Amino acid sequence: MKIIKVVSIALALIFSLSDAFGQVTEDAQIQRPKHFAENIFGIGLHASLVTGMGLSFRQRIANTAVAYQINGGILKLSSTFYYDFGGEFQFDLSGSDNDRIFLIAGLGYYYKGISTNDLTTPLRIGAGAGYEFSLARQIGVSFGLLIMAFLPGGNILPLPQIGMHFFFK
Repeated sequence: MKIIKVVSIALALIFSLSDAFGQVTEDAQIQRPKHFAENIFGIGLHASLVTGMGLSFRQRIANTAVAYQINGGILKLSSTFYYDFGGEFQFDLSGSDNDRIFLIAGLGYYYKGISTNDLTTPLRIGAGAGYEFSLARQIGVSFGLLIMAFLPGGNILPLPQIGMHFFFK
């Protein structure tokens, strides 16, 4: 028991007396959102149970930290028809030419059925945060985590999303 107390006190002293290298200490180290002088457009693929799965279009609005994205897909297997469409609003918290951290708010509608929608909660709404980085000069990969509500059921879940876009002006 004494050994545990001694080790605990030693670890507490080591951590309390050491520099916190992971902390940001100067304002110069904080990267403000990169505002592009021109609109940036992106087309690609997106997978989210909140804002849609399938093809995706994104626009980063010039001279702002704002972007919007529209997603959707369609599939028919045997006689069952599946489709979804949705969108999201993105607001950059920080970023550079190569990456960004952003807030997400979005919604989507999902359909599964032959003649009527078999889903009891087809509408989804969510909010969360995302991170995007450049794979190549014009290709970006994004990840996000949204807290989502199924409507009208009301179930709430944290769900991930992923996307890849090719960007152009």
